[in-house]
Amino acid sequence: MSHNSERAAAPGPGELPQQDVYIDAPRPDVEPYLPRQGVRRALDVGCGRGGFAATLRAALGPDPYLLGIESVPSQAEYARQHSAFDRVITGYFPQVLDGDQDQTFDLITFNDVLEHIVDPWTTLAATRAHLAPGGKVIAAIPNIRYAPVMWQLARGRWDYTDMGTLDRTHVRFFTRATMIEMFEGVGYRVESCEGANPVYIEWAGGKPPPGVFAPKRRIRRAIATTIGRGASRALGEAAFLHFVVVATPLETP
Repeated sequence: MSHNSERAAAPGPGELPQQDVYIDAPRPDVEPYLPRQGVRRALDVGCGRGGFAATLRAALGPDPYLLGIESVPSQAEYARQHSAFDRVITGYFPQVLDGDQDQTFDLITFNDVLEHIVDPWTTLAATRAHLAPGGKVIAAIPNIRYAPVMWQLARGRWDYTDMGTLDRTHVRFFTRATMIEMFEGVGYRVESCEGANPVYIEWAGGKPPPGVFAPKRRIRRAIATTIGRGASRALGEAAFLHFVVVATPLETP
């Protein structure tokens, strides 16, 4: 793991400064979608404090080269010092890779990143140039149809927060359908787009929707165990905090 400091790149057109509030998340919700073979080089865009590197390393094995890119200097430095990334660059993707010798990857991940970008369509289009033949993009994207958000909206509320679906630095909002359309519109084939982090897990863990009666945590856990999965099925797409997109670029004619 490299500990060398790398100078931060200034935001490019359409890039916005981000917050230094995000936790060191390993993202077990994304782990099932990671390929188990064929990855020699992986890039995590918006790697934060580097928690996902351990998940990548466990899934991909000890040999693949792992690169993280993070726009918040303090988060990037923490990842540089404490994570399993081989290298962490401070800056904005894709322009921070301009002139870099290590430009193509078998896997590029965006975990809660695309919704922070003014023009994620252009970012995804540019990502194709950084994929090796047969490479994949995996993106975890918040679902704006998530039931607790819809409940707030029905009550006349749209309250921004430091983290979550209504993070104050989110500038784009997606449903499952528009996630797929975004990828397909810039030249990808979507292999899958599946829900992750269902609502009953959040409620059982201590975060019932605002305005909903909140019994003690042990009771919520019991409810989640007995009827939560059925309730999630009834909610359909609204049950999921995220969708995880797995996509490959279409062949150029």
